[in-house]
Order: sequence, then structure tokens, then C-alpha cells
Amino acid sequence: MRPAGSGEVAAGAAGVASGHPVAAEAGMEALAAGGSAVDAALAAAFTQWVVNAPQCGPGGELLALVAGAGAVTAYGGWSRIPAAIDPAAPLTDRGPRSAAVPGALRGAEAVWEAHGRLSWPDLFAAALAAADGHEMTPRMSEVYALVVAKGFGEALDRMLGSSEPPRPGQAIRLAALGESLAEVAAGGADAFYLGALGDRVAAAAVADGAWLRPQDLPGVEAVVAPAIRYEFDDIEVWVSPPPSYAPITPALLAAVGPDDDPAGRAFAAVQVPLIEERLTALCVQGRAGTTVTAAVDGDGLSVVVVHSLAGIQFGSGWVAGDTGIALSNRVGASRSNRPDLPGAHPRGGEILPHTLSAAHVRRTEPARARWMTLATSGGDRQVQWLAQAVQRFRRGEPTAEIVSGSRWFVCPEGDRFGVPDGIGLPWYAYAEPGVVWRDDARVAGYEVKRSGNVGGGMQVVIGLDDGAVELGSDPRAAGGARAVEAVRAAGSRPGAGAGSAGAVGEEADSCISS
Repeated sequence: MRPAGSGEVAAGAAGVASGHPVAAEAGMEALAAGGSAVDAALAAAFTQWVVNAPQCGPGGELLALVAGAGAVTAYGGWSRIPAAIDPAAPLTDRGPRSAAVPGALRGAEAVWEAHGRLSWPDLFAAALAAADGHEMTPRMSEVYALVVAKGFGEALDRMLGSSEPPRPGQAIRLAALGESLAEVAAGGADAFYLGALGDRVAAAAVADGAWLRPQDLPGVEAVVAPAIRYEFDDIEVWVSPPPSYAPITPALLAAVGPDDDPAGRAFAAVQVPLIEERLTALCVQGRAGTTVTAAVDGDGLSVVVVHSLAGIQFGSGWVAGDTGIALSNRVGASRSNRPDLPGAHPRGGEILPHTLSAAHVRRTEPARARWMTLATSGGDRQVQWLAQAVQRFRRGEPTAEIVSGSRWFVCPEGDRFGVPDGIGLPWYAYAEPGVVWRDDARVAGYEVKRSGNVGGGMQVVIGLDDGAVELGSDPRAAGGARAVEAVRAAGSRPGAGAGSAGAVGEEADSCISS
């Protein structure tokens, strides 16, 4: 395994995969209007900010990995630690003091400026329509109920105008969030970072005792960098560079053979201790999780947009004043006051390390499936699940198995996202049904804990040797998001040509891992 240069995606087909059907529809509408894969993925992501509002939004982070035209590039809308933070103050992952300086809109702006075809306001059309009213799915009703169960009723009232979770089938409006997104649609990212909207967010932060201040916002910029390429005998893998955790994934792949079963004992025996070693070495982590959209267009541009679950359920549990915007809890969730972990101590203005991870893979020998672009939810689990998915791609497994095959992960006791505070505690291996060693007492010296569903919401685009594509959407709960199955289907959407992929599907019967 060694880092090296660039990759290419075959042209000819288009489609979108997303964790919510309304968002997938928004992406397909962007493609039908002549938009690029980036336009489609952003339109879907912005719509998720509304239909998945308890889980994601403009107050979080965003990573886009774009493959095409002979290059793979990462666009990072990374969050930062507020400059005013007191590094000696106790850290919390709840409430306004856990809020980071959000970078999502700067990341979205950067990737759109590089690859967008539609106008910036066009990308928000579906999101604004959803904010004006959309029907509550049974799954999202459960998610809103979890918000209340976590004690975030006040934040829910700021977002919905009620502290009662909406019922299945109920039509809801997110008026405050819609007004904020309308400002961003009209004025661009500057409306947030340099305009009145950002001023209101910062004023609410000061009023509620957050570390965030008005002077934090103007300096936020996207981080654009080439993806890091790793070369194996059978595949080339590009991953998002630091502050993403993604470079752990190639290290995991390098430790196994191309034919090893990712659900088997031999694979786990090598991976399990290596995962703890690599995650511990970073001494930092993020508990927010992610929401993912994947898209590909007829010009061969393939993209995954990964945005942090910075909503009121998985974020700070704090909504900034009357803006409807929930802030990420990254300051409290990815840092530590532990004296033995100086690398994890907060430093004002610093870009936070991120579990947001994405990968592009290409075979070096001819095969039916030539390339794949993918990302998944799951905090510290992302790099583990990416390795398992890439391993299935190497083995020639079908798209459905790549996105929904049995998974497992390693983490410390009592903390599914265990670095840094889990360092020094016992680590365990959690496994779904279908993992060969799930019923064993131990694997590689680690106690095994069985789980009905370890979670996750992987979205995948796979390019075939005939120029067609297949899109896959993980049916597992991505923090409670409704799952959509995206399939290869000729002419499945207006404007989609033969052999293209459209997003279709039913709500998955999935649950949050226990």
C-alpha cells in the first residue's frame, strides 16, 4: 500500500441515493433539470436538513468527495473550536457550550462553485418546500420522540413551535429553519458567515452562554484538497484526507488479503486490535454521526456528500434563538480534559478532527464493477464499515451485499464512539446477525456483544463495465432516518436514460442499535 495520484469515473448514467425519499426525489429533480451530480447531492443534502432536521442541518459539518475528470477531490466544510473557549473549563457534549463553529455551508459552497451547473437558489427549492410543510413518517416520528426523551424539549419548541413530538402522518412546518435557509438561498454562504443570519446565531450563543462569538464566523473557509490515493495489487483507493479519519480505512485493508470475508473470523482477528490501535492513536473523536447522499451524472461525475448529524437529537441539543438552526456538539464530543490526553485538549480556532469519511475505489483489472464511490454514517464506526464495504467490492459481491451485508465494529465499554474518553477502558466487538463469530464469546481477545442492528446508512454508487451504474442505499437506520433503496432501472425517472439509476423504495423496518 502506498499513497499516489488520480482516478476516473466512466460516464453514461445518472442517479441519486439518499437516506430519505423526499431528499432522493430532490436530487433526481436536480439531475432532470440539467444539474450535475454535485447539484443533485447538495439538493438532497439541503432537503435532508429539513426532513431529517433532528439529525442534520447547516449548524454542522460537511464533506464532499468528488471523483471525475481524472481526479478525486475532497471539499471539507469542517467545524472549528470557538476562539473564546477556556481550555481549562469542563467540557460537555450537551447544550450551547458544546457548540462548534459550523463549516457545512462553506464546504457546500466550495464544491458547488467547482462542479455545480444549477444556480445556488435552485439547490434549496425542495428544502424550502419541505420546510413549508411535509408529512411525518413513522420513523421520523420516533426520532422526534427521542429528542424529547433526551431532554431537548426546549430546543424542539424553538424548531417546531411545540415541545411535543409530531405523530406519524402529521403535517409539520419548520418555519424558522425555512426562513434561515431562504436567507442562505438568496445570499449564499455569506448570508450565514457575514450576514444578519450569522449575527443572530452568534447573539443567541452569547445570550445562552456558548463559547461561540460573532468574530468566529467570518474567518470560516472550506478546506479543498486532493484525496489521498493508496495502491493495492487489485484496487486503488482514494480517501478524504485529514482532519477526516478516512486514512484509517486503507490501513485496515492493507492488513488483509483481497479474498478475506469481512464477516469472517480471519478478517476480524486482524482488524479488531488494529482498529483500537488506530483510533486510540488519534486521541480524538466525534459522536455526532452523519447523513449521506450519493449521486452520479451522465458526464461521469460521482460524488458523496457526508454531513454531520448536528441536529437536536445527535448534536448539542441546542437551537440558536429564533433561527431554527441546531448546532453541532463537536467541541464537547471530540475533545477531552483528561490530563493524559494533551492532544485532545481544545484550542481556540482549531479545526476539529472528524469521523466524516468517504472513499472512491477503482479496480486495476477488468471486472463487471469497475469503480465505487461511497460513504456511511456511524461516527468512529465509519472507517470500519468503509473497510468492510470495500472488501466486499474487492470480492466481487453484489451492490446489495456491499451496502447491507452483515457488519460489526469495535468500541469501548458503554460508548459506541469511544475515543478519546474510552481510551484505557475495555473495548468490545459488536456484531449483527450474519457475522460468523457473532455467537462466539471472544474474537481476537475481545469480548463479543451481539446486536440486532449495529446501525449505519451507507450510500454507494458503483460504475459497471458497460457504462451503467448501480446505486445502493443501506436499509439500516442512520440515526433514525428513513432508508431508500436505490436500484439500477432503465428510464426510472424523467430525463434518465437507459441503464441509469433512480432512487425508489419503501421505508425500511430498521432500528437504532442497542
